[in-house]
Amino acid sequence: MDTSGQEAVARAVRRLTIAVWALTTVLAVLLGMYFAAYIPFLSMMGESSSEPRPTSGPSTVSKLTDRYNKFYEWPPEKQIDAASVIALAKYQKNGDRMKCIISEILKKAPETKFYYNVGDEYGQCSHYLRPGEDRGDGQIMFFVGNPAEFRFSTSLRGDRLSGLGDMPIDLLKKQINEGK
Repeated sequence: MDTSGQEAVARAVRRLTIAVWALTTVLAVLLGMYFAAYIPFLSMMGESSSEPRPTSGPSTVSKLTDRYNKFYEWPPEKQIDAASVIALAKYQKNGDRMKCIISEILKKAPETKFYYNVGDEYGQCSHYLRPGEDRGDGQIMFFVGNPAEFRFSTSLRGDRLSGLGDMPIDLLKKQINEGK
């Protein structure tokens, strides 16, 4: 092989070496980014349950979620006792949209922060009308904790609560007042 052929092969090998090192560097950076995101997650998952947890932030949310797991399956009496706020909202037609307006606060525990008042729209329950759809006349909404966090709602149809075995609203109000 002559020298010009050897130089061409040497140049090709150098280019290939540079390409391999560049790919290795890119791969190392990507792996570093992955581990930088994954290791903190592993350390959170590895915390033992005997360690004290902070009382604010994401762990408080998970405590509420765990404590009120399957709240919708609880009997109404237990739901009423556990709720820090129970609100009645009625739908008001606004064009092709049904606005969910808080019309009455049936229960509010003392010192509970609840950021809605009678007359305010609770946007999470508002919706656009669809043909053939009936969501009832309003909602009964249960909130837990302080500040009050939404946990469960059920449709109000006339004077009955469909998600509570068609319980009359007057009976729910009576049970709330007896629990005070």
